[in-house]
Amino acid sequence: MSVSQPVPRAPAMQPWVSGTFRPLFSVSAILALLAGAWLISYAAGGSRTAAPHGFYLAIVLAALLLGAPGGALTGLAAGLLSGPLLPLNVATGESQLAANWLLRAFFFVLIGVMLGLLVTAMRRNYEAALEARFDHELRLATESAVPTTSYHQWQVRELLEQQRFTPVFQPIYALDDGRLLAVEALTRFTTEPPEAPDVWFRRADDLGMGRDLEVAVILAAVRVADTEGLPEDVALSLNCSPGTLADPRLLHLVRTSRRPVVFEITEHVLVEDYHELDRAMALLREHGARFAVDDAGAGFASLRHIVRLAPEIIKLDMSLTQNLRHDPIRRKLADCLIRFARETGSELVAEGIEHHADLVTWRDLGAHGAQGYHLARPGPLPVDAHSRIIVAETVVAARGPAGLA
Repeated sequence: MSVSQPVPRAPAMQPWVSGTFRPLFSVSAILALLAGAWLISYAAGGSRTAAPHGFYLAIVLAALLLGAPGGALTGLAAGLLSGPLLPLNVATGESQLAANWLLRAFFFVLIGVMLGLLVTAMRRNYEAALEARFDHELRLATESAVPTTSYHQWQVRELLEQQRFTPVFQPIYALDDGRLLAVEALTRFTTEPPEAPDVWFRRADDLGMGRDLEVAVILAAVRVADTEGLPEDVALSLNCSPGTLADPRLLHLVRTSRRPVVFEITEHVLVEDYHELDRAMALLREHGARFAVDDAGAGFASLRHIVRLAPEIIKLDMSLTQNLRHDPIRRKLADCLIRFARETGSELVAEGIEHHADLVTWRDLGAHGAQGYHLARPGPLPVDAHSRIIVAETVVAARGPAGLA
């Protein structure tokens, strides 16, 4: 798709029912309901009975099909049919008082108009939401196909030259005692207008500068960790795509680092050549690097991917870690993953822990560590050496029911 081509818009939605019922059929159905309501009211003995309430069926249908004007006209017709054209008492022929049937007609029209306006508003909201979703899906589907421009090239080059990004760090805490195990380095880009990190990485990758940008943010995170007081025994966890692991700059980083380094390989990225990845990982491991499969369970290869890479750490995606106690199937899967991690000597970290109940669940299951907003949000260094939340929960669990009495 060319950049100059207009993006197609979502087709305008017709009234949600009129797409099924043609106007002539709609009017016929409304007239049939009006006639049926009049006949039933007449047979029931006149307007003094509850039968005239049947006219509401025609009014509701008209409001749904034709909106406020249709509801108003049908309400007016229902008022006339149930008023001067329908005796108060069929047996005696007594007519209704004008005030009575006019009041009824007023409410018929009012209900028709209000319901019609409500249906129109709901339809417009639905159309707006549908169009927004259409535009979003279209943008996602075509974004990578849109050719990058010289302006994008300049943007990415300036981003690299001016270091327009800032590392932030989110701690990973041990679930048994709350001690700090590692910090994951994340990136915030300081550009105008602001754009999400994945946009910049994808754009740089399209321009052939993806590896340079990845390495640049990794080196920036290492510099900050070394100067902002992160203890040398605390691991620094760095996100890295499979193709970037073979970059010699990362090997130099591992060789010269004073602290443990963990490379997180996201499961969202398809591994095209496992043999090349194996060689890169083996070389980095020789110099002390460890590896984690990030977002496990959310991407391409799932368990096969984990078995193939044999990572030291398995980081479970939030789609697997949240609300586990309400889902027995995912709870069983969690038990299997815990057992798998133990038998393979891997550490299992639950990501996306945003509620205390999930923290307690994964602690009870035997996960090694946890990470998420409930414990700490990404931010600058330093971070707490212990999680107060986990420490407090550990004390409560150690006391048991007797200690709480």
